[in-house]
Amino acid sequence: MIQVESLTKSYHVGKTVIHALKDINMELEPHKIYVVLGPSGSGKTTLLNILGGIDVADSGKVIVDGFDVTKAKPSELTLYRRKKLGFVFQFYNLVSSLTVLENVLSTKYLAEDGLDPKDVLETVGMWEHRDKFPFEISGGEQQRVAIARAVVKNPAIILCDEPTGALDFENAIKVLKLLETINEKYGTTIIIATHNNAISRMSHKIIRLRSGELVEYTDNPSPVKAEEVVW
Repeated sequence: MIQVESLTKSYHVGKTVIHALKDINMELEPHKIYVVLGPSGSGKTTLLNILGGIDVADSGKVIVDGFDVTKAKPSELTLYRRKKLGFVFQFYNLVSSLTVLENVLSTKYLAEDGLDPKDVLETVGMWEHRDKFPFEISGGEQQRVAIARAVVKNPAIILCDEPTGALDFENAIKVLKLLETINEKYGTTIIIATHNNAISRMSHKIIRLRSGELVEYTDNPSPVKAEEVVW
């Protein structure tokens, strides 16, 4: 589904060159959960941003279902993000002036074959809170709404950048269980970038970055349920 070939990316900060990604090569299959591990500065977010068509690589290729993300025009990337991708961020990024339901509908309208918003909000346990605004619900509930907003487009891939980073343990596990449910119910490929090694136990494949280099790319032969993840 996703082919990454010799992917490199550098940033210039003054006279300093930061090598965020160094010759990354891998292939990702559909309908699986991937966890991208690494400390801050390892290149996790840069990798997700290039996969998501948000950032531009210096060289190499990212091909998603035959679409070359690295050679696409801005207008083509807009359609790619609209049709193929859902995004879940660490700090939710909900629109404060919209209700829970309206936040979800804001991306539903972008999709040609989106899912039923009621079904999605029921799946994440937020239908009964559909008329509340973000400030009226907890951080864990806001993240569940953010997941619903990403899922309602029925994307092939959901990119999650530290989706549990701002949550306590109890709410973090609830979010992981939701991502697991989304993967099982809708067949969505889920890529989770995190510094938390424990989360890799629920993944089908582990991707580990260190200083921009791919240092581990291994199958997890026995993924556990999200509720069994402990740290």
